[in-house]
Amino acid sequence: MNRILSTGLASAMLVGGLVATASPASAAAQGCLEAGQKGYKISDKSTVYKGTNLRSDWFLDRDKPTLGYESNKTGTVSASGTAGVEAEAGAIFAKASTSFSVTVGKEWSKSQTWSYSATAVNKAGKTKVRLIMTHEAKKFKARKWVIVNSNGACKTSWKWTKWFTAPVKKNNNVWKLEYK
Repeated sequence: MNRILSTGLASAMLVGGLVATASPASAAAQGCLEAGQKGYKISDKSTVYKGTNLRSDWFLDRDKPTLGYESNKTGTVSASGTAGVEAEAGAIFAKASTSFSVTVGKEWSKSQTWSYSATAVNKAGKTKVRLIMTHEAKKFKARKWVIVNSNGACKTSWKWTKWFTAPVKKNNNVWKLEYK
């Protein structure tokens, strides 16, 4: 009934030479109230170990050496994938932390005396070996989305997709032999 009255009223106004305009309340009902909202979707998650700055010198692997590393240093590892989205990195890592149920961030560092050793083997096609500390990191794909108004309907517009590898904040390291 209201629709019939408003259609008749609009017709009467147009016949009388007036221009009918929608009221703000009816315009909001026809639009997308969520337009402008944005967020990130995290997917393709995995655990990896990124090499840190702590590593021994290279040795010839044919000698099957026992490699050692001992030093009072700060071990560090940084996130990758943040180029071009530095201002959003905090929000992306917060969303990824929730998704993984472990805190990740732009960098991990820890100062202590590191002392480790491992015995190398002679690997085919390789000539050198060294001991390297790796740190647990989370690799994931982040997609940025924004809600847009499309002819009165809300639609998701995907702005970009990027791969990130972010170190976990807890002290979770693995020493490995690296060959070349």
